[in-house]
Amino acid sequence: MGSRIKENPECTFEIYFEVSYPGTPGSKPVVQRKFPVDYTDKETLQTVPKFCFPFNMDSLTVNQVGQNFTFVLTDIESKQRFGFCRLSSGAHTCYCILSYLPWFEVFYKLLNIIADYTIKGQESPLQELLVSLHTLPIPEPGVPVHLGMHSFFTVPDIRELPSIPENRNLTEYFVAVDVNNMLHLYASMLYERRILICCSKLSTLTACIHGSAAMLYPMHWQHVYIPVLPQHLLDYCCAPMPYLIGVHSSLMEKVRAMSLDDVVLLNVDSNTLESPYEDLQSLPNDVVSSLKSRLRKVSTTTGDGVARAFLKSQAALFGSYRNALQIDPVSECSTAGSLSHLMKKHFLKSTHTFLLFNFNLCMQFIDGRLDLLNSGEGFNDIFEEEINMGEYAGSDKTYHQWLFTVKKGGGAIINTVRTKANPAMKTVYKFAKDHAKMGIKEVKSRLKQKVWNPALSEFPSTAQALRREGPLHTWDDRRPITMHFGQTRPPMMLKRPSSNVSLETSVDPLLIIQPTWTHLFEGKLGSFFFSLQVSIWQGSLGRKLWCEHSVNCWGQDLNPPG
Repeated sequence: MGSRIKENPECTFEIYFEVSYPGTPGSKPVVQRKFPVDYTDKETLQTVPKFCFPFNMDSLTVNQVGQNFTFVLTDIESKQRFGFCRLSSGAHTCYCILSYLPWFEVFYKLLNIIADYTIKGQESPLQELLVSLHTLPIPEPGVPVHLGMHSFFTVPDIRELPSIPENRNLTEYFVAVDVNNMLHLYASMLYERRILICCSKLSTLTACIHGSAAMLYPMHWQHVYIPVLPQHLLDYCCAPMPYLIGVHSSLMEKVRAMSLDDVVLLNVDSNTLESPYEDLQSLPNDVVSSLKSRLRKVSTTTGDGVARAFLKSQAALFGSYRNALQIDPVSECSTAGSLSHLMKKHFLKSTHTFLLFNFNLCMQFIDGRLDLLNSGEGFNDIFEEEINMGEYAGSDKTYHQWLFTVKKGGGAIINTVRTKANPAMKTVYKFAKDHAKMGIKEVKSRLKQKVWNPALSEFPSTAQALRREGPLHTWDDRRPITMHFGQTRPPMMLKRPSSNVSLETSVDPLLIIQPTWTHLFEGKLGSFFFSLQVSIWQGSLGRKLWCEHSVNCWGQDLNPPG
């Protein structure tokens, strides 16, 4: 689903570094130790030391004693390698582990043990720990691991929602940034803006980057992603493409001197956000208000409440993607190009138009879901569970049809994607129907007022004209009232009295109500217009009153009735 986490890495970590910074002007970081010693990737050996000290060493604001932080390197396959770091006292030594596994809490704990061994000069237990960890087969989530007397951890499950206080990134992010700024940042990420976050504490800075990106689940940030930017890469802040970058406060003076047009800037220290956009106001009001309410309720609680609040919002925004799936039982293969194009065209029509021009997040997500479906694997993650529990999906008959087909061994292929049974149609139908009933009642009420008001001359001036002395006629005496979608059947008028019998015996006190539906198609998938008309016939003169309610909506793959 567009995830940039590498599946099944070969080992728990790639390399361990101990890097020192002399502190003299013009000096460069120096690698004091590495493990394994035969590691030969020159690019990594040159790059990692530059990321170990991502701040201005000459700045008086530097106070990084004993802090943990994480940088990210991207390999040739666009997969992320995490550089877990621990700064020693005085920030002149950095211990770093480079790994494909996003085990933040585990590696932070191991780095503290490694730093303690190094400071005490305990070389033997340090070497034993590194060898045991490097040769350890990657265990399954939830499995306890013992590496030594003081080295014990449980393998985290990255498929679960992050919780507070267990997840360090989310905990620091939620504590450092208030709810309003979290909402604005969330909206800016959906719109794929150029986002810059600054902070004076490296641990909080990288936690805010990782924590905010995790709230996009089940989607993943697909653009430039640098949790902490070193000095030699500050020009990245002027990049024209979307990015999510963290910068230490000691470097912000240089950054602000650059051209930062259209950049969303979050200052964690002052808890302020600068944005030239109104992205949050562009999101559906009900989604935003529900998310804000949930975040405020979980402010003093622990667990996965914060992450689940964002998950519910994602389900509300994108939960109807199943309705954009269509199974073609004839085809045996699918082409990714046409598949993505059709999904983009019709899925965006069935969700919210605010992502029409910012669709990389959702399109990567959809492509990943289609790959799983077409491969026969399927999916059953917490996002799908949230959809099933909520009312976001509308009709998901296609998805269940696929499940049934796969169980039979049919190997169904989803190679055409279009909107079917748009839930909006049901909503519009009910909306028009309810408003028609209200219109009928309103017209009937006005007619009665006019009939009973002697001052009005267009209706009889006495109540006698609408009283019935004979037996009441039933609805069976008249033509049945039926609703014809796309066709208009004129109502049958009452017959005129055939004798000199008074009008009272031929007029029903109930008005004849004839609802009709009309619609207009503009192409097979064009815009679709329909209106509900209510015709009211009164008396032997056949006076006709009507009310009309019209609704525009996205077209369905329907043909006008012949």
